[in-house]
Amino acid sequence: MAEVIKKTKKRVRIWLLFGALCALLASGFYAYKSLKVYPLLTEGEMVTFYVPDSGLTVEEVLLPLEESGRLKNPNVYHFILRMKGNPIALKGHYQISQETTVLEAIRILAQGYETPVWLRMNGYKNLEQIAEQISEEFGYSPGQTLAMLEEVGMAQIIPNSYQVYWSSSLDELQERLLHEFSVFWTSTRLEKAEELGLSPQEVVILSSIVQAETKEPTEWKRVASLYLARLEHGWPLEADPTAVYAYKLLHPEDKEVIRRVSTEITQLEHPYNTYHVKGLPPGPLSTVETQIIDAVLDARPGNEFFMCADPDRPGFHAFAQSLREHNRNATRYHESLNRRGIRR
Repeated sequence: MAEVIKKTKKRVRIWLLFGALCALLASGFYAYKSLKVYPLLTEGEMVTFYVPDSGLTVEEVLLPLEESGRLKNPNVYHFILRMKGNPIALKGHYQISQETTVLEAIRILAQGYETPVWLRMNGYKNLEQIAEQISEEFGYSPGQTLAMLEEVGMAQIIPNSYQVYWSSSLDELQERLLHEFSVFWTSTRLEKAEELGLSPQEVVILSSIVQAETKEPTEWKRVASLYLARLEHGWPLEADPTAVYAYKLLHPEDKEVIRRVSTEITQLEHPYNTYHVKGLPPGPLSTVETQIIDAVLDARPGNEFFMCADPDRPGFHAFAQSLREHNRNATRYHESLNRRGIRR
């Protein structure tokens, strides 16, 4: 009888121990589940920050949030952070919202789950300006950035807004720019370029001249037709923007806007000066807005070969089929410049 009682007590102790262990595991699991969904931040705006490639830990990156009182419960945060070993935060651009949990925030920083940033490439820019913009936004060396852009070539830079990762290397950014160039040049655009007898790069070069000539959308196609006609007949383009571009390359110290192109400028011997050389210049004058490229692709050689600014319609041009007609238009324009005292 005593032996039975002894065995019964032993079984009771085992079951009590098992019950206590189950309760402990259940409470631990519940606690873990609670911590797993515990938000990092107090109520407020989303937090955006950049992490440099400097070996900072997650705790060091989030320290400003703790010091400013944005952490919902610093004790819970530090407890979970110790459990995860306070890992190194990877370089990148990150956003943490009110819904982001402590565990998610640690994982985002430690594994580099970045929020993309916008890289906005505009028209009317030269490579130096683009290099300065990119190096400021991404922290690259300006010299290395310019070298990368020169390798890509201005004719292969398509202005647009691209989502990229802030941690991207220059090689990755170069690959993205070349990819966007190939994406832009669809089979339809390639067919149109072939009909004009131009490569995609040559279309961009011609488009840069059209862009420099006029900001009036209704004239883009007409100006392109004029230059295509001159190319078709083997005439020099004699485009003022190319002569001015050549002059500025030779005289970078001259920052003045040239509104009257003199023979001193048009007679410069330079590969970009289309008064001096036949055909297209060796590269674009700047990056070109895509709608201008499409206008050029839709143009065809016409019967107009000359143009000059129209003094009666600022921003527009007077077009001519013959040199005699053009000389009359040019005389009117020069007289207008004289009346306004514009000598350069």
